[in-house]
Amino acid sequence: MYGAVYSELAQCQDCYRCIRECPVKAIRVSQSRAIVMQERCIACGACVAACPSGAKRVRDDIGLAAHLLETRANVIVSLAPSFVSEFEGIEPAQLIAALRRLGFSAVSETALGAQEVSARIAQELDAASGRIFISTACPVAVDLICKFHPAWVDRLTPVYSPLLAHAGLIRKHLGADAVVFIGPCIGKKLEAEAHPERVDVALTFEDLRRWLDERGIDPAKLQPGDADRFLPHPAAEGALYPVEGGMADATRVHLRAHHEHPTRFVCLSGVSAIENALLDFPEAGKGNLFLELLACEGGCVAGPKASRRSSVASRMKILDYARETGEGPRQPELSLDIAYEGHLVKEEPFTVASVEETLQRIGKRSVEDELNCGACGYDSCRDLARAILDGRAEDRMCVSNMRNLAEKKANALIRTLPFGVAIVGANLDVIECNQEFARLMGQDAMIAYESCDGLCGAKLEKFLPITQPFTDVLNSGQDIIRENVICRNQTLSLSVFTVEPHRVIGVLLLDVTETERRRQQVIQKAELVIQNLLSNVQDIAFSLGRNAAKSEGILNSIISEFSSPDGRGGKDG
Repeated sequence: MYGAVYSELAQCQDCYRCIRECPVKAIRVSQSRAIVMQERCIACGACVAACPSGAKRVRDDIGLAAHLLETRANVIVSLAPSFVSEFEGIEPAQLIAALRRLGFSAVSETALGAQEVSARIAQELDAASGRIFISTACPVAVDLICKFHPAWVDRLTPVYSPLLAHAGLIRKHLGADAVVFIGPCIGKKLEAEAHPERVDVALTFEDLRRWLDERGIDPAKLQPGDADRFLPHPAAEGALYPVEGGMADATRVHLRAHHEHPTRFVCLSGVSAIENALLDFPEAGKGNLFLELLACEGGCVAGPKASRRSSVASRMKILDYARETGEGPRQPELSLDIAYEGHLVKEEPFTVASVEETLQRIGKRSVEDELNCGACGYDSCRDLARAILDGRAEDRMCVSNMRNLAEKKANALIRTLPFGVAIVGANLDVIECNQEFARLMGQDAMIAYESCDGLCGAKLEKFLPITQPFTDVLNSGQDIIRENVICRNQTLSLSVFTVEPHRVIGVLLLDVTETERRRQQVIQKAELVIQNLLSNVQDIAFSLGRNAAKSEGILNSIISEFSSPDGRGGKDG
């Protein structure tokens, strides 16, 4: 089975863009193809959004959900609160009607689970002082901490996520045999896999849209009935969770009104922002500090599979939809306790010597060579070297080294060719040439070649008076192959071909002076032989003509003799 995010290798274009965007470098390159490493992946979706060829994909679980509808009697949807900003122009009742047409028995708001979580966290905050708490509502943020920052695991609030809490509620109140989550988050697929006893399948909004299209269901055209409503009842302040600070606002509702040292709430959105904060974070002080962590910048409304990214309009829709009941603090209905454990992704400890050796192998022989251009996807050349040693990267991923190697090979090839080679720009300036080309251009060109970098930048007409063929190829793009030209008493075989249309051309020159002289000698000797042959033919023809005349005379005399009346050979004889 595919992971939540996987690579379609046939589509991978060897660009390393996914590595550049992946915040945890969960990509392994093998044979120039980028493969998602499931043990490192946190399902943030950054590589999916970045991949220009669509090679990074999210697993399609529509088939699993459809199978549940065929085999279970009471399959209920847990609908993420960001549906409000996702399905513009569609009323909640219309969306519920569409989901029921797909075969779901009921639809409930995940925000109800968020309210349970808020009430439970408020109890934790009220009972503590001077502590740091980290939210566990975002599964991607939780995975990030457990896999890559396990030192912070003990700060995670020991509380289920809103989805897991909600799954418990609808199984209790609605008797669900199966729960299918639908929202903008890819990470929920991993959460469902980790807790199959609570959530059976997680779909994205993109999945839902495709499923509705396949079934020919348009929610905007449906007329909902009385049964098309959220069960067991609509959510209230829990609907704030999809936006930055929404969890904090929902939790404040349940805190005690009077507390000696009130809790301070800080919201961090985006994996980079979270990691930067965890590297250097202050103490909580006298009051508690609650960190609301959201992997997506802007909150869940900007999830990787939300069709409309975070904006003022999206946030306003969420704020307008969420409502306060005025009931004040509530007690959580279910037990939501869970213990989180760190499962650190192991990083092999490589020696300084092995890293230096790898750097040398990819052409980094000094600090100046470490360009840190980022083309390979890693933040530094040393990070790339460690990834190579770890088997997650290949030498060829260093673009600058591969370019240098290609240039060295090309230069070596050009230098050893037995004819003159030059690369010429649109203004007939020499970009590069070999020594043989300079030699054919004469003594001045050789002096310039030896004193500067291969005539680089020199004007071609300064050494070669014939420039029309080059201009013709630049303008027309039509190559010239083996055309002889005379230059400084030399006969040169000239070929001109396009490298970049109308911008760069290649020139090949071969000194064929001696060959041409020999060819002329052969032609002259051939002409002499032909003349001799013609003379002989004429002599032979003359001799044959003279002999033919004598033979004709003899034959005529014989004919006359036999044709006379007295001849014995006459007609009557």
